[in-house]
Amino acid sequence: MKTYRVEEMDGETIVAVHAAEARTPFEAAERALGLKVTLRAGADRWVRVVDLTERPRPVRLRPATFEFKAIGRRK
Repeated sequence: MKTYRVEEMDGETIVAVHAAEARTPFEAAERALGLKVTLRAGADRWVRVVDLTERPRPVRLRPATFEFKAIGRRK
């Protein structure tokens, strides 16, 4: 499993931060929020998922980030 930082966003402001271990960024967002998620598509309230898993060299200059929005009810 990989380690992810899940940040709840309001526009460009971070309103909450969670840590999650999951196989995919999509799964990490759902685990951290307890909600179903889908791709962001320009939503004002959204979720940024940052892959914190260490990589062998060559090191990436920036970690991989993914953007989602919460939908539906709590899982």
